[in-house]
Amino acid sequence: MKPIVTILGGSTPFTAALVEALRTASAGIPACELRLFGQDVDALERMARYGDRRLAALGWSVSSSRRLDQAVDGAAVVVNQIRFGGLAGRARDEDLACRFQLPADETLGPCGLTSALRVVPRIRELAVELGRLCADAWVLNLSNPLSITTRMMIRAGAPARCVGLCELPTATVVETCRLLGMSFADVEWDYAGLNHRGFVFSLKHRGEDLLPSLPGMLEGRTIFGVSGEEIRRVGAVPLKYFRLSTSAGKPAAKGRADFLQELKATIARELEQRTAPPPSLAMRDLSWYDGAVVPMIAAIFADDGRRMIVNCLRDDGLVREVPVRVWRFGVDVIGTEPPAHLAPWLQRWAAHERALVEAVESPTPERIERALALDPAVPGARVREIGQAIWAGYEN
Repeated sequence: MKPIVTILGGSTPFTAALVEALRTASAGIPACELRLFGQDVDALERMARYGDRRLAALGWSVSSSRRLDQAVDGAAVVVNQIRFGGLAGRARDEDLACRFQLPADETLGPCGLTSALRVVPRIRELAVELGRLCADAWVLNLSNPLSITTRMMIRAGAPARCVGLCELPTATVVETCRLLGMSFADVEWDYAGLNHRGFVFSLKHRGEDLLPSLPGMLEGRTIFGVSGEEIRRVGAVPLKYFRLSTSAGKPAAKGRADFLQELKATIARELEQRTAPPPSLAMRDLSWYDGAVVPMIAAIFADDGRRMIVNCLRDDGLVREVPVRVWRFGVDVIGTEPPAHLAPWLQRWAAHERALVEAVESPTPERIERALALDPAVPGARVREIGQAIWAGYEN
């Protein structure tokens, strides 16, 4: 009997990128039954037909269902990529951030807060159902804002093996190796932080410490926009969200919801034309599939203690992004303590995360304002005004 991998939110045409990532990595994953769960019948069937065309020759079978109980029954792995509220909900979150000339990012800043307030009630409901229907499954959560939704799923009763996945820490090291002409396999590294807010604080190539000389080795190039000067100043390689997560008043970024909605429609048409893979997939970075989701699925089935970076609930009540060894029945955290000079950044982000958790778990105007006040992306002088706007939208 084939293992079952279920994709919640599997009707989106972006799932084609996951199918392609599974094809590429098929030698490292046993042939499975891929089940797609969604509510749009036409989109769900379209995606199932595509998956079957691309994976059947590798021994996979693909099915679809609009019933959650059928979709997760007997599943070994459940990938949650449901976007509650759809791209229309994301567009409303982005509009609020843009109204205050702040970055419209769905994971950080006021947009991340409004997104959390909007999706968490539905995430909790989903977690309860998953805990009831597939308690023994792995749940790989992709829903943003990732650290908050992962925590809420675990607290609400999701299966015990529930973790959040993001490709960015590993992708940062891969990009560093590409720039330096080194093989990723020859590099040892360590990382600590919260989702989208962290540091690669140890980086060694064949035993040689690269961090001291890395700024000069970059020769003016950047690692996803992070400059050598920033690496020198911090004493580590921050993720690309570093500027957004450390200082307020950055220029507003245009929201992406409208672009993504148009792109979805284009890819859907290409799927109907049986184009494989749809050319327009290349217009969006979907590297979390081949950089995090598929490697995690492979690690689970391999059961050999492979090293991954995951978001998991820690003893302090926060979901932190940490290196782990992955086994079939769980993970072992293996990360070492980051150096002391990074503590002020990590402590500030943790304080903001705790305030954000409180605001989302029991929303009040005061808690929302406190979360905004501790958010480096929000100008202090505008906390009250932004908080009132968020509360008004939440009440409605």
